[in-house]
Amino acid sequence: MDTFKKTAKWAIIVVTGLLGIILLGGGKIQSGTLMVFAAFALAVPNRHRLPVWVRLGLLCALYALVTWNVSTTDLPNDANDMWGSCEPEVAGFYAPTGIGLLDRAFYIFGVFVAQAAPS
Repeated sequence: MDTFKKTAKWAIIVVTGLLGIILLGGGKIQSGTLMVFAAFALAVPNRHRLPVWVRLGLLCALYALVTWNVSTTDLPNDANDMWGSCEPEVAGFYAPTGIGLLDRAFYIFGVFVAQAAPS
């Protein structure tokens, strides 16, 4: 059971850090910074830490803030069609699904990939 707990803890730390990096590259600076700081805070040794329920509550609040920030992302509308924009790389990753939060997440990921792609 101890191995499972350690593996789950480090998986959460890695996923949180990677999501932070993707958000930073996708233009969501505040959310990306929060996620990267959260990953570092989760990796701190157990000495002088808050109780587990407080840490879990803070982590849930952090993810709620990041979700809210992602939901405020402006998507390109049909008048400014993605195929005619200056970012053709983003168009390959952004296809409207009809689910608002998922569309915004795909758009942010597309911006991240467009930024990371070699010129």
